[in-house]
Amino acid sequence: MAEGIWQATDHRPVSVAEAEREWNLRATEILSEVAGRYGRTIEYGDLGAEVQRRAGILTDMPLAAWLDDVITEVARRCAEAGKPLLTLLVEDPDSKVDAVARMGVYEAYGAKMPGARKTATRSPRSRSRAAAAAERADRTPTKRTVKPEERRRPVCPSCFVELPSTGICDNCD
Repeated sequence: MAEGIWQATDHRPVSVAEAEREWNLRATEILSEVAGRYGRTIEYGDLGAEVQRRAGILTDMPLAAWLDDVITEVARRCAEAGKPLLTLLVEDPDSKVDAVARMGVYEAYGAKMPGARKTATRSPRSRSRAAAAAERADRTPTKRTVKPEERRRPVCPSCFVELPSTGICDNCD
């Protein structure tokens, strides 16, 4: 097999531009799927293999020779669209990723977030009951919360320093 880029089905050569176009689309598709599940990421090498498999366009070039360009293009497209960077979900041992930024990706792509509550849809009748309950709550006086008093420790009568648990002043003794 010759070095370069070719169709997986018939080994027909493919231009770099055609391959990159297909690889960019597949990488975006794959990363969007990954983003749809909270906490999920994809290894750099796994992304490369899956991109080639889905596109049906293979290469024997080293991953970094083509996948870095694909990842850069996906990031550029995300930025242009004003979306969080899908590329933050690619696990690369050489890079550190901000967990907060990843959370933004998961939220933007509809992942079920931990601690998120489901909002129950209410019937019109139960909605009116809820509204009535809210009205009653508005009319009832609010309870005042009383702060507990701060506990004061004994103070030395001579130097006015807080006494240790022994009750004997360390400064005056």
